[in-house]
Amino acid sequence: MLTWEKNFKSKRADGRYTGSLGALFASMRASKPKLSFDASQIDTPEKLAQWKAALRAKLIELLRMPEATPQPDPVMLSSSPRDGYTLERWEFYPDSFSAIPVLILKPSKGDGSFPGVLCFPGSMHPKELLAGEPDLDNPNCHQYKYPDRNAQALYCVRQGYVAVAFDNPGTCELVEVDGDIENQGSMREKLVTGYIGMGTTYLGVSVFQKLRFLEWFKKQPWVDSTRIALIGHSLGSEPAMAMGVLCDDIVAVVSNDFVCDDRIRYCSMTNFERADNGGIMHYVPGEWDYFSLPDLLAANAPKYLAVNEGGAEDWIDKIRSSYAVAGVPERLQVSYYPKYQTPGPKQPVPLYGLDFDTLYIDWCRVDVPDHSFRAEPSMRLLRKAFAQS
Repeated sequence: MLTWEKNFKSKRADGRYTGSLGALFASMRASKPKLSFDASQIDTPEKLAQWKAALRAKLIELLRMPEATPQPDPVMLSSSPRDGYTLERWEFYPDSFSAIPVLILKPSKGDGSFPGVLCFPGSMHPKELLAGEPDLDNPNCHQYKYPDRNAQALYCVRQGYVAVAFDNPGTCELVEVDGDIENQGSMREKLVTGYIGMGTTYLGVSVFQKLRFLEWFKKQPWVDSTRIALIGHSLGSEPAMAMGVLCDDIVAVVSNDFVCDDRIRYCSMTNFERADNGGIMHYVPGEWDYFSLPDLLAANAPKYLAVNEGGAEDWIDKIRSSYAVAGVPERLQVSYYPKYQTPGPKQPVPLYGLDFDTLYIDWCRVDVPDHSFRAEPSMRLLRKAFAQS
């Protein structure tokens, strides 16, 4: 077991480190991201707007999204009636090489256009899970955790919204393996390595594809382009919060995960048996020099924002402060795991000496086995954002 005291605390009189990781941890603890939200400095709507513009520009730069080129419109492949809605299978073409399948769920009742919600899954969960559909006859699409809870697109269409369900890049129908989970993971790592080698990022490609789809989606006569929202669960929360910063067409974002400062998590979890950093698909080169995930969430103000699974209170307070400066604190909705209705400590998360349990459970109040889509707070926020009773 590696620990802060034994392995990463400097034993030298000059405070230097002979270990490379210990030196990196120390460098990260001593530095502050250049565009981190600081409520003591960003205390007026004007300063907030300037900070958001700077963060947005830097996010675009760091994501290194592919260049958009003219492509054919999406094509509907099938349409099937369901109870109160229609399930359509489409594919769209974000670039000259890809054909991306999506499911579109349209309400059967009502005339004209409907609010639209783009739904992004956790890790390797298939879009069929989000739509409440049986898994495909495809060995890569069998990750069905909590099928009733995680059917976020189905919840949306039953509220009268047009819902679109996506796969994450390099998963489910978008991966070329035979269903072996470990092989799927290694294939996704190979994919991310190729993206970085070609000058882009996993998150950048994910956001790029969804923005290209949104360009077409918002122009459809059955979509109310003034009422478009995003729901992201777990891994899917990352493109959701990034798109919320980048796209003015979006009025609401649901981040169905706990609030986590990924930069601090990396350098503070110094007590572990084996290094596990959650997968390279989470990382955007250079990001931590400028901001971390709570800053992206804070930059979503004044959009309606739901944080569904709590998190460390110091990190949540950063988001609360941003919404207070924006003058719309009521548009931020924070919910907690049922097991942990009481928030964690109010003081900042320690910058070293933590293990998984002390960070995730004691500080962030994460009920790991219960990690799943939270329909009630999500639909409550969307009704509010879409001006429904």
